[in-house]
Amino acid sequence: MTDGIRQGFMVDNGADPERCFRLAAEHGFDFLELNADHQFDRSRVDADGVRTLADEHGLDLVCHLPYRLDACSPRDHVREGGVRELEAAIDHAAAMGAGKGVFHLQTLANGDKWTTAEVRPGMYETARRLTGYAAERGVEAVAENLKSPFFDAGDLPDLFAETDASACLDTGHAFVTGQDGAAQADLIREHGDRIGHLHLNDTRIDGDDEHLPVGMGKVAFDEIADAMRETGWEGTCTHELFAFDRSYAAAGKERFDSLLAGV
Repeated sequence: MTDGIRQGFMVDNGADPERCFRLAAEHGFDFLELNADHQFDRSRVDADGVRTLADEHGLDLVCHLPYRLDACSPRDHVREGGVRELEAAIDHAAAMGAGKGVFHLQTLANGDKWTTAEVRPGMYETARRLTGYAAERGVEAVAENLKSPFFDAGDLPDLFAETDASACLDTGHAFVTGQDGAAQADLIREHGDRIGHLHLNDTRIDGDDEHLPVGMGKVAFDEIADAMRETGWEGTCTHELFAFDRSYAAAGKERFDSLLAGV
């Protein structure tokens, strides 16, 4: 069963919000994910206005919280500043009516000079703090796997063991860090109850995530869809594309719908 899978697409890079909401409603999307690292930063947009626009089009919202921060720094004061900014962004996401907030367990620490053992405690502390802070405001915080020496998709089981955090599985990030479609499907089968959100994006090359629509690259989305269908996975999936024309998200949704249906 795939009735509990809801799909949306990312809005960023100066896209016209009204056009995106209209396109999403016309193509059967359930929500939009708003990128708060720039276009939807809390200093730039009116939360009530965004919430009204979503309501007018019958759409829910997910917020991608700011990510050019050092919220997992091994330096306590640096980490504190990053977390406080993310907490403020969660407040703004809640004011917009977002049900989920995607965050990066990211640090600017040099991977050649800092060890994973030195970075991970602060990373887990950040995950715990943001999970609790968001929950108190009716928002589910989900930690996205990165292309990082300290944290990628292969480390999600460790995150689940050490914290109560939920995750966002980014398919492109996972692919270029060595977790192909089969490995990602295994994550969904084994930890699907902790993976509440996915970023769906494809790539044609092994070394970088191109953020292409589903079906245009090498990621085995059929295996991911099979795992969702077999386990009855429920959650949200954002088509996260590097494209000025958001209609490509509709093409990706059409392909993913077919895979979910087993076609």
